[in-house]
Amino acid sequence: MQRSRPVIEFVNHASFVLEFAGSRIITDPWLFGTAFNDGWSLLCDYGFDPERFAEIDCIWMSHEHPDHFSPAVLRSVPEALRRDTTVLFQQTKDRKVVDFCAEIGYRTRELRHMEPVRLDNGVEVVCGQVPLYDSWILYDCGGFKVMNINDCAVDGRALAGVRRVVGPIDVLFTQFSYAGWKGGPGDTAMRRAAARAKLRGMQAQIRALEPRWTVPFASFSYFSHHENRHSNDSINRPSDAAAAVREAGSEPVVMYPGDRWTAGDPWANDAAFDRYRPHYNFAAKSYLTSEGVDEPTLLAAGRAYVSRIRERNSLALLWLVRRVPLVGLLRPVTVYALDLDATYRFSLEHGLQRVGTAAGADVKMHSSSLHYLLRHEWGYDTLAVNGRFEAGLGGFSKMKKTFSIGSLNNAGRRLSVGLLFDRSLLRMVWSAAQRLRRVGA
Repeated sequence: MQRSRPVIEFVNHASFVLEFAGSRIITDPWLFGTAFNDGWSLLCDYGFDPERFAEIDCIWMSHEHPDHFSPAVLRSVPEALRRDTTVLFQQTKDRKVVDFCAEIGYRTRELRHMEPVRLDNGVEVVCGQVPLYDSWILYDCGGFKVMNINDCAVDGRALAGVRRVVGPIDVLFTQFSYAGWKGGPGDTAMRRAAARAKLRGMQAQIRALEPRWTVPFASFSYFSHHENRHSNDSINRPSDAAAAVREAGSEPVVMYPGDRWTAGDPWANDAAFDRYRPHYNFAAKSYLTSEGVDEPTLLAAGRAYVSRIRERNSLALLWLVRRVPLVGLLRPVTVYALDLDATYRFSLEHGLQRVGTAAGADVKMHSSSLHYLLRHEWGYDTLAVNGRFEAGLGGFSKMKKTFSIGSLNNAGRRLSVGLLFDRSLLRMVWSAAQRLRRVGA
């Protein structure tokens, strides 16, 4: 007997609607606006009207990055519709996302790591967490399995573990291009290498999970600020993704916003290739600029950042970590503010201080980016994704080691003795250190 199959409507970037048994689930609805502090914009527009959420039963969001969790989009849904819509989200320590959604009127349901949950329409979902903050989801639609791995960093043993949990799958949704800082204007070779590595990673997922069909997605955005526009020069196109998918042994399904596909039906990619092609003419795109932030405001933001870090973490461990030789964590970093023509030194002892000249600065950036970095615990993560700064690998590594404490706190964790026993976090830190070592940082 033929299995029932879901219908998939591609919305944009990392968002699609899965329709099965009269119910609809939308994933990661970033429908308009910019993301990552004006660093990204949608590659192409698609008018998915907020009123259409009257058709939606559930919203699943993979993680809190703004191209997946968009507060502006969630607020744009009429209040009367929010009451009948359930937000599905991974169970986290801080509950920031589910609490926000509940506060603005949505129903919420937390998904525990690897625990099967049956929804009202009979779809069984399994959500798997990937430290520190990401997650994937499997939709089992009456035996037809659709997996959304989006931009989860899973490879090697992690992929084997996922396969043991999900079993054979029918459709895989996965990211197909790099999505972060890969050097400055002169570092095209670094970006080309990153683009190739992303395709190899996608192929590793396909070979491990063995989907019959693969939908490349979650890369339909572009670097949309004057400060990062060079990062568009090597991003993978849908045709690159389709070729890599086919080479790995799966059938590529390239979808353009608004396309509908009954999963498993024959699909021709040429129409989508043709429609996407003009959107990759980056010379014709518009690019954003930012207003500067004055020095007193920057200095105040530096003091506030230090105060928050000290309140949320063990002072003894903060002191100790800064003094461990060879590790280089939480050390001072110098930042040149391009628009202010001023150099600052940031440390957890003294906050932000004006120092000498630009010579020898670890990192260069616009004052608005420096302000964002200091105002938010997720500031470093945003900067690493939007690429609105200039640095060599050494400077980038130094900034990462200094401000990653904010990322840790943003993920609901604090620097404490108990952190030494968080195996998933330690594995992630080790992997990150290995990646930095491979590129010589």
